[in-house]
Amino acid sequence: MEEKELRELLQQRLHLELMCFKDSMLQQGKEDSFKASYRIEIYVNLYEILLVHTEKLQEDMIRELLGIGFGILDHLYQEWLDREDGFYAELREYACYELEAIPKK
Repeated sequence: MEEKELRELLQQRLHLELMCFKDSMLQQGKEDSFKASYRIEIYVNLYEILLVHTEKLQEDMIRELLGIGFGILDHLYQEWLDREDGFYAELREYACYELEAIPKK
């Protein structure tokens, strides 16, 4: 297979992973879907990022990714959850500062 075909196959795999994930989310009730909103957002963002990034991958890396026996998006999502997220700390600092400033306004 040519590199272009391998790249398209990887993109199709990622698309299929996203569609299967979306289908599983649609099978859930409204409350469960709402609880999974962060996961849904991250999956969609990962898919969009990877779709663009696949254009930069070398053929050997594409072959390795296609050979992985688990979901690429799910794996990246699980790894993402283990990372320290500075967003919450920044939001907390901002909110607390603004909360104290409200009476002064």
